Amino acid sequence: MDLDKLLENLAVISKTLKTPGLTNQIEKDPDFGDKVKKLETLVEKLRAQHGDISASKDSLFSSLKEISDKLNEIDEYCNLNLQKLDFLKDIKPLI
Repeated sequence: MDLDKLLENLAVISKTLKTPGLTNQIEKDPDFGDKVKKLETLVEKLRAQHGDISASKDSLFSSLKEISDKLNEIDEYCNLNLQKLDFLKDIKPLI
């Protein structure tokens, strides 16, 4: 497993979650903000474990599972909000 590459990808996700549009959404929805903060905390924990040669594989696996779960929660949240706008595809201009 290439943890360096994974950490790079997680950094890109973190940067994306800090874009102005999502930052505004985080301010409006504290639950979403909590999910994002928890993800950042889990990534920092993984980064620390990666640098710690004494970290067990079980501990590392547990951290990866937690990150996966949190990413799934964020994905579900974003999908639900996109579905709220799904009606827009049916709008046609009046001629």
